[in-house]
Amino acid sequence: MVEVELDQGYYDRGIVARRNAHTHLDDVTDILDGIEEEADKLLVDLLAILDCTEID
Repeated sequence: MVEVELDQGYYDRGIVARRNAHTHLDDVTDILDGIEEEADKLLVDLLAILDCTEID
């Protein structure tokens, strides 16, 4: 087995990366909620169009 020795900078960079990711991803939930809301509206519109064009 090969033993790997990591320098302290490795850990520091990892901590900084996780902190930055947390900050940058903070509003992802709001963005996805907005997308879901728009998709729901499009689905309602599509279903209305399909209901109007069906031949009974």
